[in-house]
Amino acid sequence: MILNTVWYGYGHVSPTPISTFLPQYLDTTIKPYAFDLKAAEQLLDEAGYKRNGGGIRFTLRLTHNSYNEGFKRVAEYLKQNLARIGIDARIDSYDFSTYIQKVYIERAFDLAAEYLGNQFDPTLGVQRIYWSKNFKLGLPFSNASHYQNPEVDRLLEAASVEVDEAKRKQEFNDFQKIIADELPVINLIALENVTVFNKRVRNHTIGAEGVQSNFADVYIKENEG
Repeated sequence: MILNTVWYGYGHVSPTPISTFLPQYLDTTIKPYAFDLKAAEQLLDEAGYKRNGGGIRFTLRLTHNSYNEGFKRVAEYLKQNLARIGIDARIDSYDFSTYIQKVYIERAFDLAAEYLGNQFDPTLGVQRIYWSKNFKLGLPFSNASHYQNPEVDRLLEAASVEVDEAKRKQEFNDFQKIIADELPVINLIALENVTVFNKRVRNHTIGAEGVQSNFADVYIKENEG
């Protein structure tokens, strides 16, 4: 599986738009789809995508965020697995700025291996990916799939202003069930962000920016064993 093969186990299986790191809003009744090559082959056949003489059904453009080397490994993993069911995935690798251009402006892709964090609340980190009003050409890390569902829009907008936590949780649960059924995005894992440091280094990765902060308050405490 991708979690162990690509990310060396640093994360959790997370099949819904709301990750395991936001348990207060996570719908735990939603489970990952089963790994079933036979069922995948059958569904493709029924959809009219038969294998040709070379065993290929069709070709896809598969790209990946180049911000982290791990996403390239994800793309390579997906390519190998898609080949098992007759899908020829052509990996298009770009530098980061070109990746943004291809996915969020030109929309020149079929599949994109991407990581979009939930942040500290689904309204901030999740809504941007599925809200139809957030499909804007040139806006990075937005609704790249151009997904549109009026009920999803209603649920996300209602949850963004709901003050009753029980009602808000239900709205997010209803939203997750729709996404798990329609699958505009296939959610796979929630990555763990790990920082390795010497214990003498103080005041690092203490805010929401993590290792991307400016380290203005970082210092090294001397004479500590």
